[in-house]
Amino acid sequence: MKKALIQGTRICDIVDDGKEFEVHPSLVWVEVDDDTTQRDSYKDGKVVKLVAPNLTPQQKINQLEGEITQRRIREAILGTDSDWLKNKEAEIATERAKL
Repeated sequence: MKKALIQGTRICDIVDDGKEFEVHPSLVWVEVDDDTTQRDSYKDGKVVKLVAPNLTPQQKINQLEGEITQRRIREAILGTDSDWLKNKEAEIATERAKL
């Protein structure tokens, strides 16, 4: 299980169970499924999964490229990203082939 840090309906952070840290009283930790992401939301005591709209290949490329942050690049350079960046680049290549 994972723990999500919730503010209102927003999922602010997700950590492994037992890795929670002290937060402001306006935030709360709740148990969530392992597939929960910060793109999801939290409403009425439940995670509401994001339903992605149908995107054009170029919109999907833009979205994927937006996920490549400085932190992700740093982790790839250090070899601690478990091939996340390599896999993301493969997804981008798949979408480019659709153009």
